[in-house]
Amino acid sequence: MLNQIATVPLQKILFIDEPFVENNSPKGERSRFLWSVLSPAFDADLLLLKDSAYKEIPVAAHSGFDKQYSLSLESQKVLIPESFHKLAKGQNARFINILDSKRYELIVVAGLSCLPLAQTIKKTLPNCIVVIDIDCNCLPSLDSAWNANKKPENALALWNLVRQKAWNKFLINSRFYYLFANPADAVMFRNTYKLGEKNTALLPLPINISEAPIVATSSADCNSILFWGDPAKVANLEVGRDIVSHLYPRISKKLVEKNITVVLCGGEELQAICGGRIIYAPFEQLSILLPKALFVLLPLNEADNEGRILRSGEAGKAIICSQQAVSSWSIPEDCYLAEQGSEAIGNKIIEVLRAPKLLEQAAQNLQQYCLTNLCFSGLKTSLLTALAKWMEAK
Repeated sequence: MLNQIATVPLQKILFIDEPFVENNSPKGERSRFLWSVLSPAFDADLLLLKDSAYKEIPVAAHSGFDKQYSLSLESQKVLIPESFHKLAKGQNARFINILDSKRYELIVVAGLSCLPLAQTIKKTLPNCIVVIDIDCNCLPSLDSAWNANKKPENALALWNLVRQKAWNKFLINSRFYYLFANPADAVMFRNTYKLGEKNTALLPLPINISEAPIVATSSADCNSILFWGDPAKVANLEVGRDIVSHLYPRISKKLVEKNITVVLCGGEELQAICGGRIIYAPFEQLSILLPKALFVLLPLNEADNEGRILRSGEAGKAIICSQQAVSSWSIPEDCYLAEQGSEAIGNKIIEVLRAPKLLEQAAQNLQQYCLTNLCFSGLKTSLLTALAKWMEAK
C-alpha cells in the first residue's frame, strides 16, 4: 500500500449508479464507499438511474454532489441481457445532453449493468476516461443455471448465458478502465477479454475495523460453524449440498460431542437441505450469526468472490476452506486453514476442535492482515492513485 494519497486536482467528473443511500446490499455499501472517496476529491456530479420501483416511492436524498441528475430505466428487455440497464424512451437523448453539456474528464459507472451506458459515453465523449466498477460478475451463476439442467425445457437459461457472453464480448474492451472487487474476476476478465493490467485495478470493499479485537473462539456463545452465500447465486446451493452430503457425515460425531451446529445462511433453497444439527438461516441474519460463529466454513469450488474471506477477517473469525476458495487472493498462508476435498477439510475441522488455539491464531493473523492492508484509508489511497494514473496516461 502506498503511504500517501495521490494529489488529484478538482477535475469535473460524473458518478453513475442506482440510488444507493438506503441500499443495504453489498452493492449499496460499495457505492457509498466509492462516492465517499470521489465526492470530496473531485468536482463531482451524480447521475441516479431509477427503475420502475421509483414510480411509487421517492428517491432518498443523496449528498456530496455539485449537481444531481436522474434518468428512468426501461424494465422490458428483448435482445440485451437482463443484467444490463436500458434507458427508458426519450432518456438516451437526455443522457447525451448531460454528457455533452459538461464535457466530463472522468466518469465512473457502478457495475457491469452500466456497460451500454459506457458505450454511449465513449461515442459522445471519446476523450473521457470511463471507469467501470465491477462488484459482481453474473456469468458463473448463468453458467451454473444452464449446466444444472441441459434440457430443452431449460432453454431460457441457455439463452440468458449466450446473450450475456455475446454482449460482454462486444462491449468489454480496453477502451475502458476497470475496478474489480474480487481478484478472481480480475483474472478471468483479463484473460477472457484481453485486458491489460495497465487499465485494471483490484479494489476490495474496505473492512470497518479500527483496531484488532478478537472474538474469543472459546466463548460459550460460539457454538456454530457458519457457511453463508448470496441467495442469488446458484453455486451456493451446490456448496450447501456438498456440506450436507459429503462433509457433515465426516464430522457429525465430533459436533454432537461438542454440541456444535452447522448454520447454512442464504436463500430459501438451502432450507430444504437442512435438518438436525444443520440449521438454516436467512441471509438477512448474517450480521447476527457471524459474531457467534466458532469459525467460517468455505468449501468452495472456485475462488471466493463474495468478500467472505475479508468479512471473516473483519469479524475476527478464522476460515476453514478449500484451496480453490483462496486461489486468487494474495493472503499469507498463516491467515487461513485450507485443505483439498471433503475428507481433508473434515479432518481439519476435527483437528481444530481438539486444538482451538489453531483457530485463534488463524483468526488473529487474518484480522491483522485485513487491518493492515484493507482498511478505508489504504483503499482510498489505492483508488485515487489508480484514477490519477489513468488520467495522467490519457
